Amino acid sequence: MLTTIRKRWLPALLAALMLVPPVLAQDRRTEQAIKHRRAAFTLMATYVNRLVQTADGQRPFDARLTTADARAVALLSQLPWEGFIEGSERGDTRAREDIWLDDDKFKTYAGDLQRQSLTLVTVTEAGDLKRFKSTLVEMRNTCSACHKAYRKD
Repeated sequence: MLTTIRKRWLPALLAALMLVPPVLAQDRRTEQAIKHRRAAFTLMATYVNRLVQTADGQRPFDARLTTADARAVALLSQLPWEGFIEGSERGDTRAREDIWLDDDKFKTYAGDLQRQSLTLVTVTEAGDLKRFKSTLVEMRNTCSACHKAYRKD
């Protein structure tokens, strides 16, 4: 009887155990993707908030410092998108599954953010406070529209 169990179930058990590492690797990959995009968004929010404080008059408009913050946003706006891999709609995320169902629209929002953040750099380098404020509003509206469409809560 023991020999029969070994012959029948041992190969199946070994095959099942061989599947465990790839499944765990996929879970780690998904978890890392979520952490990656969350970190990028958190840093971006930090610098956007500094820009908002400047626009609201809570921080002085110093073209050099404001340009540095705008450059940080422009750089960070390139980073989160690679973290939206298949399967990362599950887990500790605020992303709605609609991102993966309407990928073109999501990529449009990402592209708009990237273009607007580069425009913001140009405007801050010129030291134009009025254009800085209006460009910042446009960029924030793009962020808000994407959040409304694709973020939980």
